[in-house]
Amino acid sequence: MAVEARLFGISGLLPTELPRSEAGADKYVRQVWDHWWRERDAFADCLVPRTLWRLHGLRPANHPQRRLALASRWSAAGDVAARIEDWCSQDLKDAELTSSLVEALHVGSDDFWSWHCTFRSARLKKAQPLLGVTRVTDLAVNVVLPWLWIRAEKNEAVRRKIELRYFVWPPAEDNSLLRLARERLLGGAKRQVLRTAALQQGLIQVVRDFCERSNALCDKCEFPKMVLNWALSLPR
Repeated sequence: MAVEARLFGISGLLPTELPRSEAGADKYVRQVWDHWWRERDAFADCLVPRTLWRLHGLRPANHPQRRLALASRWSAAGDVAARIEDWCSQDLKDAELTSSLVEALHVGSDDFWSWHCTFRSARLKKAQPLLGVTRVTDLAVNVVLPWLWIRAEKNEAVRRKIELRYFVWPPAEDNSLLRLARERLLGGAKRQVLRTAALQQGLIQVVRDFCERSNALCDKCEFPKMVLNWALSLPR
């Protein structure tokens, strides 16, 4: 609770008004505040302004309050890095990658966050894990595998092992950015054309580097020229 209160307080995501009742979610918010009151002055220079958060359009399960609850459990456990390194050292089949990382990053159920997406959300009809398969894929390709690859700077064998895992990792969920990219760059291809998370990441990077720097008509976009030059450079 102490770690959780600190993260929520520093993030600026802790409700600013104390609830009046002593039941359910209100009781939990009060407990968090009871911890944060003792420390907020010490962290006054670390506080994140609430205005920096952009929460519109977020799926409830992806709300940063729930993500911070998960992070607090990892922080309190103190062994997440060791668990990830142990996972990296295992010999795993491609089909085992996702489920094994879910297990390595698993945290137990929580009396509040297993049943709520935010401080003020209604209680869920069924308990949900703080970390699911979809989010594990996002963590794997954006955080875990790149982190492991950097740490293995002087070990080419380990780096090669990590690269192989990266390029076979199953795809993440489809999203609006990928749909836009397929429409513009792949002739409206179905999502199944991106068979791995690495292909999804590559397409997203193209959007970031080119589509977001041009207009809807793709005026003066350099990407087609780069693809043409690359094709002409291939041996015939």
